[in-house]
Amino acid sequence: MATISVTDIAFQTHPHHLFVSSGIGGSKSYVSPKKYTLNCRKHSNSKSLCRKSLHKSHRLFKSSNFMCCTVEIAISEGSITVDNGGRLALVVDDDSQKSKLLSDGPRREIPDWMARRIGSVRPKFPPKKIDISEVNTSKFKSLELPNPSEVWSIAKAKPKDGDTLIEHVIEKELIEKKRKSLERALQRKTIQWQKTPEEIKLEPGTGTGREIVFQGFNWESCRKKWYMDLAPKAADLSRCGITAVWLPPPTESVAPQGYMPSDLYNLNSAYGTQEELKHCIEEMHNHHLLALGDVVLNHRCAHKQSENGVWNIFGGKLTWGPEAIVCDDPNFHGRGNPSSGDIFHAAPNIDHSQDFVRNDVKQWLNWLRNNIGYDGWRLDFVRGFSGGYVKEYIEASNPAFAIGEYWDSMAYEGGNLCYNQDAHRQRVINWINATGGTSSAFDVTTKGILHSALHNEYWRLIDPAGKPPGVMGWWPSRAVTFLENHDTGSTQGHWPFPRDKLMQGYAYILTHPGTPVVFYDHFYDFGIHDVITELIEARKRAGVHCRSVVKIYHANSDGYVAQIGDTLVIKLGHFDWNPSKQIDLHGTWQKFLDKHSDYQIWFRI
Repeated sequence: MATISVTDIAFQTHPHHLFVSSGIGGSKSYVSPKKYTLNCRKHSNSKSLCRKSLHKSHRLFKSSNFMCCTVEIAISEGSITVDNGGRLALVVDDDSQKSKLLSDGPRREIPDWMARRIGSVRPKFPPKKIDISEVNTSKFKSLELPNPSEVWSIAKAKPKDGDTLIEHVIEKELIEKKRKSLERALQRKTIQWQKTPEEIKLEPGTGTGREIVFQGFNWESCRKKWYMDLAPKAADLSRCGITAVWLPPPTESVAPQGYMPSDLYNLNSAYGTQEELKHCIEEMHNHHLLALGDVVLNHRCAHKQSENGVWNIFGGKLTWGPEAIVCDDPNFHGRGNPSSGDIFHAAPNIDHSQDFVRNDVKQWLNWLRNNIGYDGWRLDFVRGFSGGYVKEYIEASNPAFAIGEYWDSMAYEGGNLCYNQDAHRQRVINWINATGGTSSAFDVTTKGILHSALHNEYWRLIDPAGKPPGVMGWWPSRAVTFLENHDTGSTQGHWPFPRDKLMQGYAYILTHPGTPVVFYDHFYDFGIHDVITELIEARKRAGVHCRSVVKIYHANSDGYVAQIGDTLVIKLGHFDWNPSKQIDLHGTWQKFLDKHSDYQIWFRI
């Protein structure tokens, strides 16, 4: 029987409610509101001593921990046995459930049919083994799991032949892929900018006329899976105002940087696989960026040695021999015609006068355009062959934009850069002329002059005719201005731009005509990402393009001032100047950027 503690104080305080305790500190029970009799076990013979009558109540109360004699509960309509630590102790703390259990009694026994059903679905565990001999003789088998290769996986599942649903899905994916490819081709042929009448025709030498190129690699990029590293940056480049991305050489190469190509059709290089390259280009297109391929057409590395031990037998898809090499190449015993340019001594120089060579090159360029997705070209070492062949290649491949690398030495006197660099820029322009204007060229002249001019020699930034002194001053639409690239800077450092003058340098090329190039290291590694972005925004807001007119007001030791187009004025240097001090500068001007002694930019309002 259950033992409980009840005090007369409890009955006196709540005479109409029953408090029941299990006798174990803190354990409590409830009873239903009926009439109960408490019989004291200790004083059972003395009926008058501990006998009380409890009346019905509308509420149930928990007992308090009072110390009293122990009694048993006798319920007039039946009796309940409450065992200390028994079922009631395990019932959840819900008054209604406990009350129902006390009033209605325990559940009925489980029927046989239900017990059999429960037993049939309950897992049957082997009996506990006492020793090893019993384990060895047991009929129960241990759990045997299948090998991973035997388990079906949706990731490794292959479509079944003749599966209509699978074929429908594959067909739908192919249609969607073709649709996106056609959309990208249409976008490449659509000029997104509002053009002046002179820009109505899209030319490979100028693009839209408002291109801003980003060199998307440096000399060390081949040490990483570069295509996968560059692709996620497409969104940021587009948002910052870049319109074209110059990608590294894609072909298999003797040197990992890609400038010693061998098998032109093998695009698995140190920068990544062909599929990774196509993914990278697709990301550029998704963000409306042109993808420019770095193509090396002047030379090619052989795969085999000839009978006399000279490396002049080419492999891969284009199996050329010594007849594809110029005859005046001193190192590789070519049997072609003389070179139409300068000799590159590290690899066999290709003879572009051969019909089969030009046909193969044109087919390869069109394969890069149509199958890989390139939009244009950066042409390496164009000093090595005639610009006439470049014209033929450009007309055959129809790029959206093309840039030639004509890097020539500038004129120096006594270790100092000469003021007059007309001969230098004339050689670059001669090459552009040889291409029929189908290609632009890097304005190496402007880069070299900026090296000295920004060290308080701003007088170098104007030629005797009052124009900019580089290619920009003579043929601005074909001038591609830059400060640094993978050769001049990066870890090679053949001709690095003064680091403390980078902001002034970008202020100059991004506000002047021509097509400016932003170098990867400067944009992402030198901490001037936002500075360059501001200057790109200034260029776009002022409507500066590759043919904008430049009017130079000041160019002396103190600084440089010029108006570009109708709406932008820039000042370089530390001297005190603003548009209100210029008598022949009409209109109202508002300052847009102020970098103190580095540069200041105003817009006409």
